[in-house]
Amino acid sequence: MKKVLVHLLKMVVLVTVLLLVGFAVSEITEYRSQYFKFPFPDQLVFLYPLIPSLSGLVIGVETLLRERSRKGRWTFNGYRLIFLALPALLFCVYPYMPWKMEWLPKGVVYLLLTSAQINVISGVLFGYFVITSLEKRDTGITYLEKERKI
Repeated sequence: MKKVLVHLLKMVVLVTVLLLVGFAVSEITEYRSQYFKFPFPDQLVFLYPLIPSLSGLVIGVETLLRERSRKGRWTFNGYRLIFLALPALLFCVYPYMPWKMEWLPKGVVYLLLTSAQINVISGVLFGYFVITSLEKRDTGITYLEKERKI
């Protein structure tokens, strides 16, 4: 029964965060359509596409909590960050970059990079990849080595 309540609580938190993120994005989008600008200073425009990454962070918290119970030292998986999180970040913030990548072929690649759905999905993935980059690694000390130290 306790596990059911824990999973129910996790689901309520996730749904709440998803609703808040969706509400924030829709309010900002509505404001932009009325006033043709963001409701915050231009220097902070890069934060707008990162709002969906909050959902990814919440989704990845369960993995982080599972890691907490493992033995070992906390480490940061740089490969996961470089090869998964950074491309997701690029897809997420591309339409809001002050410069455009003119060398990219105009067509499918450009449509993918500027698609609103791709931007939101990659934002969620970016948040998930960042939080799951934290992991515990075994220190490499075996049981016999521990016994010898005692």
